[in-house]
Amino acid sequence: MAISNGSREVPRIASVFAMLLLIAMVALATPQNRNQDRDHDRDHDRDRDHDRNTILILSYERIARDFGGGSGGRPSPDALCDPGFVAVGFHVQTGEYINQAWLDCAPMRSDGSLGQERRMTARTGSPGGRAVRDASCSEGRALRGLRGRTGASIDEAIGECASVRELASRSDNPRTELTESVTRPRPGGRSDEVQCPPGSVVTGFRSRSGDYMDHLWIVCSELQRSY
Repeated sequence: MAISNGSREVPRIASVFAMLLLIAMVALATPQNRNQDRDHDRDHDRDRDHDRNTILILSYERIARDFGGGSGGRPSPDALCDPGFVAVGFHVQTGEYINQAWLDCAPMRSDGSLGQERRMTARTGSPGGRAVRDASCSEGRALRGLRGRTGASIDEAIGECASVRELASRSDNPRTELTESVTRPRPGGRSDEVQCPPGSVVTGFRSRSGDYMDHLWIVCSELQRSY
């Protein structure tokens, strides 16, 4: 039985039509995808330019947050970073108990980076003790809080450090690193911790002291954003 040429042409025509339809769909989708890519790139560039143009300013106002300790002692002079400086580490002097504490401070640049200069604060607490123990943030990070143990006195202190720019973003859970632990001999007490409010950084210590440091607060300054 003979097969007509028209019968052969039907599948070919259907195949060609399907191919043309596929090409048309791809052609229509490509400009949309390109537009989406361009919009994404523009948004990314705008966010990057926005971050690049952000200026960080350290507030002159300071607030104290309670770390812990006993109820005795009397107010000691505060240990405060100079204006424009943030805390990047601390020291304690100990005898049987922790007697004094003071901070290392670095200048904060407007982009959130930290300068190389270091200035020590005055000491807060009671004179005494012998051994000096140190705790420092890694390069480019600043103190945002303390962890440790407290009872009738300060038994242990560990610094929490974070990027200044990340702290300025007011994240509730910035990425943190811990400093070395500084302790008094035979520490006891219970676990305690304190952090600056979101968007703030440590710029000082405050204490009450008698024969030794009874109670300790961190002092915080807000990181204000300008454009």
